[in-house]
Amino acid sequence: MNYIKSIDIGIAKNRPHSEIVRKIYLTFPTMALVDDEERQFLILNKISQYFDIPIVNIQIVGSAKTGQSFHKVNKFTKKVSDLDVAIIDTNLFLRYSEYAFKQTKGFKDRTTFPIIDGRSTYNEYVSYISKGIFRPDLMPTGKKRANWRKFFGKLSGEHKDLFKSINAGIYMSQTFFELKQSSIIKDYISNKTV
Repeated sequence: MNYIKSIDIGIAKNRPHSEIVRKIYLTFPTMALVDDEERQFLILNKISQYFDIPIVNIQIVGSAKTGQSFHKVNKFTKKVSDLDVAIIDTNLFLRYSEYAFKQTKGFKDRTTFPIIDGRSTYNEYVSYISKGIFRPDLMPTGKKRANWRKFFGKLSGEHKDLFKSINAGIYMSQTFFELKQSSIIKDYISNKTV
């Protein structure tokens, strides 16, 4: 499957970026797992069972999906690249958002937000939430964060022969997912014209 050609066709036909995203990320196969579909099922099924969500709500994005990162402009490399997973599930988004809200007493206690490069992740967390994206790496410390890290750490270890790590984020809906991934099409266009 030629992902670049498909993106170019969408651009040439003036298709909305969200439609190009829908085609590439929601219907095309995952490049890194072509001829290893059994592994893809094992990974997605484990995530589905752990979070008790439909397996169709789990999608692979990033360089593992297309063979290259349009944001970082590098190719998927076995054992070096991550497997980025998008969980598109309103109920799971709400479950984790509500947990963060309660954990911080309605965001009045921001001390549980991780500190990265000397700054709290609170503002970045809120910015992503307002775009319908839950980033677990920005969420407050606590049991759910620890369990998330433990689950994905174990899953990463089981597939370290192919991926550096396996990470995931939660999208409130397909619309929010498409809007976020549309920025990748913009990056592709920008990098192509450079």
